[in-house]
Amino acid sequence: MKTKVLSSVSAILLLTASTFAQEQYTYVSFDVSCGAARATCPAGLAPGAVARQTSARGINAPGDIVGFYLDTAGVQHGFLLQDGLYSTVDFPLAGVRASIANGINAQGEIVGQYLLPINPDVAADSPLYCPVNLANGSANPACIKGFHYRKGRYSTIMFAGHPGAIAQRITSDGEIYGCLHDQDLGMSMFGAAWSRSFGAQGGIEIQSSASLTADGGQLSDPMGVPMSMNNGATTGPNAVSGFFVDMNNVQHGYVVENGMLAAYDPSTDTNLTAIWDMNASKQFVGAYRRASEAAAKRHGFLQSGDGSDAVTLDVTYTDASGNTVTAFATTAFGINPEAVIVGQYALIANGPPHGFVAFPAGN
Repeated sequence: MKTKVLSSVSAILLLTASTFAQEQYTYVSFDVSCGAARATCPAGLAPGAVARQTSARGINAPGDIVGFYLDTAGVQHGFLLQDGLYSTVDFPLAGVRASIANGINAQGEIVGQYLLPINPDVAADSPLYCPVNLANGSANPACIKGFHYRKGRYSTIMFAGHPGAIAQRITSDGEIYGCLHDQDLGMSMFGAAWSRSFGAQGGIEIQSSASLTADGGQLSDPMGVPMSMNNGATTGPNAVSGFFVDMNNVQHGYVVENGMLAAYDPSTDTNLTAIWDMNASKQFVGAYRRASEAAAKRHGFLQSGDGSDAVTLDVTYTDASGNTVTAFATTAFGINPEAVIVGQYALIANGPPHGFVAFPAGN
């Protein structure tokens, strides 16, 4: 696995590992780029160019990586890194303002999200519906739609009765997880799930299956869980992980099993936790911030299913003077069956993100 993934990553920089548990990791930093001799490049990059930002969001069992990058003009695109080559994953609709590839399963199916051009003059349940920008100039969240990609075909993902959706993960059996929302990413946002099936002539059918809305079917309790997102799951009789915001406006991770939601934080001194992915062994990864830390600070973490202490994942590097420096923010976004982790880090507060791959000792 390590050799396969390393052979895929260009612009490799080996980074030292820093953890607060016994397990050690080797980190590899990368940015989406186009080799100087390449005849074709990812969208928005010329030969020899490197993306302004890179974030790795998901990794599958074969070691293929998806995420997003900002090109030289500042436009956001999804990407797939496979067999050493970067390819662009952009939803194929004229005027789309941004795309992100969030997850990839073992069969190579990709899910993510895209931002529509403004189009308020259609029904709210239309996949083309996009209200005008908010008063602060940012895009209305109803313009964010989920997508599924397989073998050259894109499909839009929406949840019945709601204009907005984000598709975060897809399992090997075709279950898709993310969130539904209306015109905000606050009280109208709820964890959601869809089922993917194959129709006639290989067509894709995606059906809304459950959610964390009131009586949404994901929990035994009929009470809804607003400001939530499903971000990872096991297959079969499954566990689902994600995050929610409580009544005190504190964000926690969660794991749902057998219809019961259990809140999760990696330590008692955190005031923000997000679980971003879970593998078949119920290992899950994410990010947290301690109550005493700056708002933009993040630490990545890995939590094993055996209940042992969480492993903190802080990317460290050696600067030009030979000093070991810890990145200001690290977020672990994806984990595959071999516990290879991907994510992003920023060297300084509010600095541009770079992608990373983390390999456990002995992998």
